Parts: sequence; structure tokens; C-alpha cells
Amino acid sequence: MLATLVLVGAWVAQSDTDYHGFRQHHFVVAGAQAVVVEPKKTMKGAPWIWRTEFFDHRPMLDLALLERGFHLVHLEVGNTFGAPHAMEQFSAFYRVLTAKWLLNRRCVLEGFSRGGLYAYNWAFLNPDKVMAIYGDAPVCDFKTWPYRKSPDDWRQLLAAYGFPNERAALDYPYNPIDKLEPLAKAHIPIVHVVGDADSVVPMAENTGELEKRYKALGGTIQVIHKPGADHHPHSLDNPKPLVDFLLRHMRDTEHSPPATVIAAPNPESRYDSAGWNGQPWLAQHVDCIQAAKANQPLAVLLGDSITQGWGGPGRKVAAPGSEAFLRHLTKFASVNMGISGDRTQNLLWRIEHGALDGCKPEALVVLIGTNNRASDSPEAIAKGIEVVVEAAHHFAPEAQVIVMGVFPVGSEPLDPNREIVAQINKSVKGHLPRYAHFLDIGPDLLTPEGYADMGKMADDAIHLKPGGYEAWGRALERELDRYVK
Repeated sequence: MLATLVLVGAWVAQSDTDYHGFRQHHFVVAGAQAVVVEPKKTMKGAPWIWRTEFFDHRPMLDLALLERGFHLVHLEVGNTFGAPHAMEQFSAFYRVLTAKWLLNRRCVLEGFSRGGLYAYNWAFLNPDKVMAIYGDAPVCDFKTWPYRKSPDDWRQLLAAYGFPNERAALDYPYNPIDKLEPLAKAHIPIVHVVGDADSVVPMAENTGELEKRYKALGGTIQVIHKPGADHHPHSLDNPKPLVDFLLRHMRDTEHSPPATVIAAPNPESRYDSAGWNGQPWLAQHVDCIQAAKANQPLAVLLGDSITQGWGGPGRKVAAPGSEAFLRHLTKFASVNMGISGDRTQNLLWRIEHGALDGCKPEALVVLIGTNNRASDSPEAIAKGIEVVVEAAHHFAPEAQVIVMGVFPVGSEPLDPNREIVAQINKSVKGHLPRYAHFLDIGPDLLTPEGYADMGKMADDAIHLKPGGYEAWGRALERELDRYVK
């Protein structure tokens, strides 16, 4: 129950209205206006379709699915083009829909035009929560639209994503067409409706390119062409082909693995706000690899922003733990491979894409999972940590792996996040292979009464102050002394 409460978050009910003869509920989630439309009789399994943009525009499919027993939902996040903050609001909405409304854990994402960015970006982050994707003349690469086609929208996109300049946006490697592999691994079926003469969102550079790449990955995709049609009108007057496709493929993703174990790059574009000194995420990954090759570490630290805070050789990051690093970790020629914002799947991707190439460490230190809490269950997070540990061992088979217990989250003992962390750590500790060792310094970061020790933990009760790195450094030094010769 505690885990459910923290994952749902705050929502505020408002009113009910009519939607084409169906009951429509209005409420607020994560500061955004939300809509849920109920079918007259819910289909078994409570499936639902999520219109990501342009609610009630050409709703032929939505109405057909409501008649079939699907729920219809929408969250108004403004003209934000699927940017990271909007995706956080989407995830808050998802938690309400699955916990309060008891809708299916997997949804059909519906992306009209620019709504394709929202649908694909959220699916990439949450492939295990998607039943199918329906794109209608969808934007699959923002370098085709709004770039050069809509200057006002382009300026809004740069601001929404936090790009420091236009060049950073044009170099961004994580448009929908660039990040389809996790969707294919989750067996997500895709159907698009496109006008072959679309002058706004060119078909060949968007759906055409996505179709080619998704098929090459072994994914299921059907494209319904409207010969000679432009961007408008959207959808099909008779939505039967779309209904048939979705009903035929409703169970394709039932047995997909959790997102936590599907390796994926981190698409965030936080630059300076993540302490990256103006670099994108991929550049941080490269810096980590170069630091390891240059320093030939005996110990490698793998993780997220908490690990990133160590600083160390070759890292261009903010480093509140730099003094503790010098005192406790330099004697192991340690290299820090923490990157802010990473979840288990992002660290897994880095390990599979060269993080440990060119070095032969004797010990690996893994701290990951904190950033998964908002999206994934404790069981899925624990499984993600286990898969990360297996991958790290595969690429550095001679190294002992020190698996850190996820640090406490929340300033008070009864914070629901504490129970989530406890569940993760209990599961991970109980499933460690022989080459791995569990180290939990959580109690060292708390007062005797269980409150966050604010001399060691930052004001968010997640990250560490220098005193926290000192406590962690002392514990790590003792542990590393056992394995590093």
C-alpha cells in the first residue's frame, strides 16, 4: 500500500461532463488538466487509449474503441513536444490511471501529428507499459518539423527540451526514429495512417524512415497510406482497419520484460542543470570511457547522479564528493562513471556500449535504481539492478562487484519511499551471484531515530552532501581493501 500511495501522487477531482454520449471526468494531475472518458461497459482487462495531443480532433477511432469497451484518456501538457518534463507529467497521470481507475497496466498510445513525439518518447521510457502505438501523420523526427517549417514552434521546442542552442537540438540523437530498439524488444505493435503527399510532416522522413528501421529490428508495423493526401484530414473516416489491428495485437506485449532490463540510452537534455557543464548525456558517457582508458582504474564506480557527485579524473561534473574521493578512493586509481538521471536501463546500455572497454578493474561499485522509483515497481527495479550486475560481470569478469544498497529517500522514517527502498534492497540482497557483495550504508545516512541526517544528505533527502560522501568513502575504502591488491 505504501508503494502505491507514493507512486500515485496528488490528483484533484473537478467535474463530470458528456463526451459524445459517454461520461467524461475532469481532474488535475501534476498541475495538468486530465480527462478520462468511460465506456458504457468496460471490456475485460480494462484496456484504454491515450490521445496524447489534439483531444477530440477527428475522434473516429476513439469513439469506436469506447463502443468496444476501451477507456479514452488525455492529459493537457501544453505545446511541449514530448519534452522530459511533459513525460514526467505523463508518468504521474499513468500512475493515477492504473492505481485509482484500475486501468490495464498497458495502454494504446495515440499520436496525432506532433503528438507522435509525445507517444514515442513516453513509450521509449516505458516500453513495458504500452500495448500498441497508433500514429496519425506523426512527427517522428523534430528536425523535419518544426525545424524550418514553424519558427515559433521550433523556439518553443528548444525551450521545452532545455537545449542551450539550435545546434544542440540538431545534434540530438534521440528522436523517435533513433530509439526504436527498446520498443522492438518489448514487442510493441505499431500502426500509422499517413498521407503520401504530406507537406507538413513529410512521410518519407518520418513514418517511412521509422517503418524501415522498425522492420529491420524485427518489429511489427503496419502503415495505412492515403494516396495523394496531405497532412489533413487526419485519421480514417471508417476506423475499422485501425480497430482490427489493435484488437488483433492486444496481447503482443503481455509477456514483455520490464523496462528496467531493456537497455536504453538516456534521452534527457538537462545539460547544465545536471551538472554536466553544458555537455549532453552521450558526451558524459564518452568522458567516462576516456577517463577509464586514461587512468586504468583498479576500481570503477557505476551509477547515477549520486555516484556522479564523486567527481574524479576526467569527469567534467559538479563534485560535492571530490574531497572524500581524494581521501578514500584515489589509492585505488578509481574512476567515477556516474551520470545524473540514469536508471537501470541507461546504465545497462552504457555497460553494453563500451563503458568498461579498455580497462581491467579489480572491483566494480554499483549504485543504481533511485531514478526508477517513479516509473517502476520495487520488483522490477530489483530485477534491473540484478541484470546490471550480470552485465558488469560479463564485461569485467575478473572484477568483484560491490552492489550498494539503494540509499534512503525521504527525510522522515515514515516517508513511503523508505518502504520502496527497503523492498528493493531486500530483493537484491537475496539474489546476488557469488561474484557480488552487498553493502548497505543507509543507516550511516540517518539519525538514530531514522530521520535523514541533514549533515550528510542534501535538502532533497536523496543526494549527498560532502559529509555523506565521507561516510560512503570510509565504508567503500574498507570494502575495496578486501578486493583490490
